Amino acid sequence: MCLISAAVLSGLAGCSGGSPEGAGKVPGAGPVAEPTARAKAFDPPLKFGKGVKPEYDEDVRTRGFALLGPKAYIRTDEGLDAYDTSTGRRIWSSALGRKDRYTGTAVDDPDTRRIPPVFVKQGDRTEALFAYTDYTKGTGTGVDRTDVYLRAVDADSGKVSWTTRLPAPTGMGINDMEPVVVGAENGTAVVTALTGLDEASGDGESAVTYAVDVSTRQVKWKEQGFAASAVDSGTVVGAQVGDGADFGSLLGWNSDDDTLALTGRAVTDGSVSWKGGATGSLVIDGVGGGLFASNAGLHDIRTGESVAGIGGGDAFTCHYDQQSVVVCEGDKHVWGVEAASRKVLWDISEDDPTRKVPTILGALHGAVYGSASDGVILDARTGKDRTTFTGPHLYLVNEYAAMDIDMVTYPATG
Repeated sequence: MCLISAAVLSGLAGCSGGSPEGAGKVPGAGPVAEPTARAKAFDPPLKFGKGVKPEYDEDVRTRGFALLGPKAYIRTDEGLDAYDTSTGRRIWSSALGRKDRYTGTAVDDPDTRRIPPVFVKQGDRTEALFAYTDYTKGTGTGVDRTDVYLRAVDADSGKVSWTTRLPAPTGMGINDMEPVVVGAENGTAVVTALTGLDEASGDGESAVTYAVDVSTRQVKWKEQGFAASAVDSGTVVGAQVGDGADFGSLLGWNSDDDTLALTGRAVTDGSVSWKGGATGSLVIDGVGGGLFASNAGLHDIRTGESVAGIGGGDAFTCHYDQQSVVVCEGDKHVWGVEAASRKVLWDISEDDPTRKVPTILGALHGAVYGSASDGVILDARTGKDRTTFTGPHLYLVNEYAAMDIDMVTYPATG
């Protein structure tokens, strides 16, 4: 579930804040290749070719990946790489060159999230945005610190357009987990970093969210104690985090004292648009089409109101077809919802003895990709079977290719 279609795809120079900058070769990676002949697009694709494994260094930790046109973009601890989806050959590598991944402690990385880059238009260029941390050991009376940086890389060339350091939160230290660009809209990128509370503030974890103007690289607003998860329709949605909360990666936020609240804020200035009641658990995912998903169900991002007739739960996920329909999967149901009207169009239930409830893998332009006894493509507006397919267990899909969870790409062939 992506905010500027990273799953489907949705003059600056210099570097502020003293962060290392430059595009280069990722350590251990092979030679950089030129793109192959222009790939053919199918909208939506109904057939896929043989899987191709991108030529990335498997010893480097991957953080997330996205499709844009005929390229796959893989975010790693070392930087960002672009690959040809038809051949798996690397087109370019943009290395971070940061001094230390962690905040000065040698511990195993607990971060299991997928953190893809987010794409924005800057004039006639498309930029890939991602955030990262860099550790600086203190000297003299200076304390050790970990800073958060936002970087923009030209999606075609891999050259770094700019990097900016974001202001440190007050009374908090940045967590070991990577910060996230949760989305971008109308020239504003939203970045969230996890933080640890200091002893005076109490136990547990918290977060800080930044809204950054991508033209000026200036922070428009900063909100401590707010963990943004999605951006859409002029609204940033996330968890308002109180004392005693803990972040469980894919399981979201938890609090024994119900100190969490689902909250929507204006992209422009961070003011609260709406706020839900106190709760002890929040899992939030961006969907698109003016909607977001949580463990409580499907919601209108502008009001926080739930879409009637749709369940929630820990296994609840949704996919937007980038056109008109959102498809959601619960424990015993799959629903098709018209994004504009919030009307439930169809429902496949375990109570129906004539159909299997498919696992939903993705959606694009009227096609819903799923898995039952084999790969199946449903009609997004009716829920009826359209065709079957073999090969990929899809994680991402666009007009040029599909990609599975292991980052193998499958070129679209029909």
